[in-house]
Amino acid sequence: MDATALDKMQDCPVMETIVAVGGKWKPRILWALRPGPLRFGVLQRATGASTRMLTRSLRELEDDNLIDRTAGTDGAVPTTLYAYSAYGCSLIPVLDAMGDWGICHRSRR
Repeated sequence: MDATALDKMQDCPVMETIVAVGGKWKPRILWALRPGPLRFGVLQRATGASTRMLTRSLRELEDDNLIDRTAGTDGAVPTTLYAYSAYGCSLIPVLDAMGDWGICHRSRR
């Protein structure tokens, strides 16, 4: 591979996507949020992530403006909802395509 090809690999746009949504927990969180906003406990059950890892991943997704965190109350009980941000919604078709590919790939193994 020549130097020009290596430079193009470093600027690979697919890697930008993988960095933003990669890891063990971020894809699961983003997949779980597709139907709509969820509370922390529901996300934890849906993903199987520990409190520490879920908190860390949610903060990273929020820092990247992919999700929004909204504090509120349910009666007298404080709640926090997580949902896709307007910017994060642009990922949904990408995740849908990746999910479709994953289903197809899984059935081919």
